Amino acid sequence: MAEPRASRNLPRLTVRGWGLVAASLVAFVLTQVFRRQEIAYLACFLLAVPVAAFVWVAARRVALSVRRRFTPESGSVGQAITATVFVQNWGTMRTPAAVWVERADAPLRASEPAPLPPLPGYSSSTIDEPALSLLRYRLDTRFRGAHPIGPFEVTLTDPFGCAVRRLRFGDLETVLITPTVYELARIDLRLSTGDGAEQMSRRLVGAGEQDVIARKYLPGDSIRRVHWPATAKHGELMVRQDDQRNDQDAVILLDASSFAAAAEAAGAAGAAGGHAANAEYDPAFEWAVSAVGSVAVHLMNEGYGVRLVGHSAVGEHDDETVFTAPHGASLVLRSLAFARSDALHDPLDFRAAVEQASLTSPDAPPVFAFVAAIPGAAERVRELAGMSSHPVAFVVSEPRRSGGREGGRAKAAAASAVAAELRASGWTALECGADDALPALWKALGDARGIS
Repeated sequence: MAEPRASRNLPRLTVRGWGLVAASLVAFVLTQVFRRQEIAYLACFLLAVPVAAFVWVAARRVALSVRRRFTPESGSVGQAITATVFVQNWGTMRTPAAVWVERADAPLRASEPAPLPPLPGYSSSTIDEPALSLLRYRLDTRFRGAHPIGPFEVTLTDPFGCAVRRLRFGDLETVLITPTVYELARIDLRLSTGDGAEQMSRRLVGAGEQDVIARKYLPGDSIRRVHWPATAKHGELMVRQDDQRNDQDAVILLDASSFAAAAEAAGAAGAAGGHAANAEYDPAFEWAVSAVGSVAVHLMNEGYGVRLVGHSAVGEHDDETVFTAPHGASLVLRSLAFARSDALHDPLDFRAAVEQASLTSPDAPPVFAFVAAIPGAAERVRELAGMSSHPVAFVVSEPRRSGGREGGRAKAAAASAVAAELRASGWTALECGADDALPALWKALGDARGIS
């Protein structure tokens, strides 16, 4: 195997090293002032230490190979993911004292610096390949998305701590962080019958009696679908597999454009007030993405086909895709991991998605819309209420606790104005902040309609 190549930075002196250089210069000056040869010897010694340290660090060769494994391979926001780094020393010399760290692109944080254990030198005449050294740390999973992890960075220093040099090993690897999914209560919603002339109470499951078939539990399945008799019989967790899914499709709309406009307005206001906006993280948009994923997984577990629209840039996602259980949950979450607030969609795209759902469903489809609390947001989805059997809109604002009392009042007023416009158009509108609990809002949705 070829010797691994490292990305090398030039050595540099530490504060201690520069301090010794400065002390040596002072000593040389004092030699001329006091005419004492002993001071000259001291000056030479003080200068020789950082020079020798610089040369030692520059000449020291380190040949490491690095591989990584993530456990689990992907996870949701806040979930514990352990990164295991497999390091091998292909050099003939034992690795010197060093500190290692795993780099990560913003907004993720790098791992905490830690001492690199001494790795013995490698000789091809004794063993086929060097011994593996395992290093573990917990990944930063605060933000969703596909995040590059690496490279593996080693900082070498001399025994006197006068010079350092950073070496980087290994390639970048990507870890996928999906949005958080909350378990939502089973509630009844009033949906129209096939002819739309009469309203009836209908549970969010497939219509009519269905045969029940048990299958193995898969990640993303609702715990409510566990089939306990089959679990007891087979000795492993089994869930109900409907013989046929509900033939109704639901449309979930995330108007990313409205969140982009809201973030831009908040950034302009923050700049005017002397506060810098965080361009890497929009709490309102992240809350909406998490809510979209939670509602989508809930609907699929209850038998619906789900269509997503508005969360990705035009051309990056097929809005005609219908996600269904049991495998649709993971596909939806992977898609939402890449959701972007700059995904600009024309309102005609929203209408087309609802019309497509109407063609493949016996009833007018339920539509769940997530819009930002900003003027004009209601206009983009207003007409969809007339095309839906059950239009529900979540008007999402920034966390109410941010911006002080006056800022909180302004956010509440903006959300109320958008919600009022939507209600006038036939929507069931819920005003929510990015610090609200989605399961409580979802339950309140059923309670507000007077259905137990």
